This record gives sequence, structure tokens and C-alpha cells, in this order.
Amino acid sequence: MQNKQILWLSIIVIIVIAACAIYFFGGGSNTSFQSSYIDNPTAPTVTGFEVYQVPNMAEPRARTPYKDEVFGTYVVRVTDRTTDLAADDESNGMKNEYSRVQSFNSNGEYILVRGTESTWYIYDAETLKPIQSNIPVRDEPRWDVNDPNKLYYNEETKLMVYDVQSQQSSVVHDFADDLPEEDLAAVWSRYEGSPSMDGRYWGLMAQDEEGNVHAYLVYDQDQDQVIAKKEINSDVIDAVTISPLGNYFLACDDNRGMVVYDRQLTKEVAVIPNVGHVDAALDAQNKEVIVYQDTGNDTIAMADLETGEVTSLWPIDFSHAPLGFHISGRALNKPGWALISCYGAGSECFTWMDNQIFAIELKPNGTVARLAHHHSVYNEGVEQDYWAEPQASVNQDFTKILFTSNWGRTGTDEVDMYMIELPQNWMDNL
Repeated sequence: MQNKQILWLSIIVIIVIAACAIYFFGGGSNTSFQSSYIDNPTAPTVTGFEVYQVPNMAEPRARTPYKDEVFGTYVVRVTDRTTDLAADDESNGMKNEYSRVQSFNSNGEYILVRGTESTWYIYDAETLKPIQSNIPVRDEPRWDVNDPNKLYYNEETKLMVYDVQSQQSSVVHDFADDLPEEDLAAVWSRYEGSPSMDGRYWGLMAQDEEGNVHAYLVYDQDQDQVIAKKEINSDVIDAVTISPLGNYFLACDDNRGMVVYDRQLTKEVAVIPNVGHVDAALDAQNKEVIVYQDTGNDTIAMADLETGEVTSLWPIDFSHAPLGFHISGRALNKPGWALISCYGAGSECFTWMDNQIFAIELKPNGTVARLAHHHSVYNEGVEQDYWAEPQASVNQDFTKILFTSNWGRTGTDEVDMYMIELPQNWMDNL
């Protein structure tokens, strides 16, 4: 009898261990790994438009949360540029890649971090410590939308995939085979694109060594084939991408603005001029839009990708300082919201937007939630201060925001990545 009890107890223990392994390491399943570094994250408390100065405070220690005394949120410095960089990495700082890029993997367990010399690290989202350093990926690393252990990237004309567990890379598709007549250096989105939110469609451009774009491509990863191709000859294409639902191909043309095509690349749907920094997003009705700085009208604006109709959301006051903006629409599980980071005002704030990270509801005069001061001082005349741009990005459910800060050290690339953590569904109570 006792032996039977021991046997059943052993079986139960094995089942529990197996279940935990599937939960934490499950190859390919989109499990929800609800990691939280901050015990009790708080919702933002400021939704008005009073001008608040940046508090004077010393640079925080890495992985020690602090409360933003103005806006009531909790923030933590994730990276430590003095200890986290690999010995052979010549970077002086660490950051989230870009506002238009999803840094968290599909289940929120890992964070992708960039060294300033184009090196890449994987951090544990629960401990906020690096678990893989200087990983062997190149341009445009993008997490698989289902498998938490797959990280895609571009290597010249190839789409590659890196497996976090095996730490091995393999070829997904070589686009040189689709354009055999062209002498190409890269097939990519040029840093700023992402696949559709279901991971199926990729919007890419084929570029030679001189930077001339020869073709636009739509790649269907489910079928592993290029399903649309458009010949083009241009040296003014800044970046391309596919829309969140995969219905539209978007090309940022330095001369024309945002040019919108259908997925088949047979129809030019709309041209949206005066597009500064931008990201694609979903509005509250799940319609595909872009949110952008309208440089012609000095507003933060939204444009419907189906019709090209532009809606102004908030005016920008440039009378005091030359402000810069980045947009993140990556919280695709929370349609109707976007994240904005504003920089360039120096150490003093003149308008309610200055030196801040804030969320906006995607409708005219919608709710604005002010999240944190980023403490990064940017001088457009100093080359190293490119790294001081906060370039804030948001996770899929708008509970974690990453941003970069030099913490007042203008003229240096000594930056670190910070994280704001918010409670689930925080916007419901605004």
C-alpha cells in the first residue's frame, strides 16, 4: 500500500514538473508569462495639462525601482551600462531598439536590448538581468508572435531566425532567389518595420549597396513565398512595413510622405503628406491607422489607412523649443491608444508635453495620461545625443513602457534603458 502511494506521489510530481516546463519554456505556445518586477505598480495620476518641471534627482541604481514624484508611476532602470555589457562589446550604452519595435517576446518573459554599437542582449523580464549577451543576430531582430523562443532578423538578403534555447540560427527565406536579376545588399524594412500582428505578412524592400530601392515585396511566411512584388527605382525610401492586420503595405517616401498600397501592391490606396516620426496602430474600432507627427500642421495626428483621412489629435507648441517626437503603436492588444515620447526642450519644460512620456487616446480631445519624465537631455547639434532620444516603446497590453535616457549627460552615448510598469487595464479608471 505504501509503495503504491509513493508511486502515485511520484507520478504527480512528474506531471507538475512537466506542466511547469511547458508553462515557462513551452516551445511555440503563446503562454502568458505575467512577470512583474514592481510589486504594486500604480496607474498614472495626471491627465491634465499643467506644465511640470523635471525633478532634480540622482541617476537611479540599476534594478532599483523609484516613484515618479510628479506623475505617480513606478519606474526602474533596467540596464547597467557599467556591468551588463559583454567584455568584447565596444558599446558605451544600452537601450530599447526603437519606438516602432516590440521589445518583449510573445509571452513577456524576455526583453530584447540593444547596445549602442548594434549589439544585442536578451534580458529576463522578471529579474531584469541579462541572460544572453552579445547574441549572434544582425539587423532588425523581431520576436515571433507565437513562439517565445524565436527571434527573426535580417542578414543581407536572408530572413533568419535565432532560437533562444538552442542559441542557433537558421535561414527562413533567401529573397535573392526572388530577385535573381538584381545585385542586392539587403532585403529588409530598413530598421523600422514589423510583421503583421499575426506574424504572417512582412513588408520589405530590396536595396542595393548604394541605397537604391529596386522593389517592394510582401512575404507570406505561412506559405513561405513572396506573394506580391512591385518594381521601383528610388533612393528616397526611408522605411517600409506592413500594417498591423496585414492589409496594407506602407512606404515612407522622403518626397511624398506615407504612401499606402494594398497588400497585393497593385493599388496605391492613399498618400499621407507631412509625416514625421510615425507608427502603425489600431484605433478603438480596430481600424488600421498611422499615428504621426504632422509636420505641416504642427500636430500629433492620426490617418485612416483605408481612406487616408487625417484626424488631428493634439497641437504641438514649437514656440519655445525645437521638440522631437517618437510614436509607439505596439500595444496592439489595447486598440485605441498610442504612446508618445517628447524630447528636445533641454532641461526646462515650457509646455505640458516637454521631456515626457505620455499615452494618448486615439480620438480628438481624447484622454491623455502622463506617465513619466524621462530625464534625458537632447541637443540636436551633438552627434552622440542621438542616443539620448527616449524612443519609448510599449508592450502588447500597455502595461510596460521602455525608454532610453542619458540622465542629463548631454554629449555622451552613455545611456541606459528604463521601464515604466503599470497595472492591468489602468486606462479603464481614467
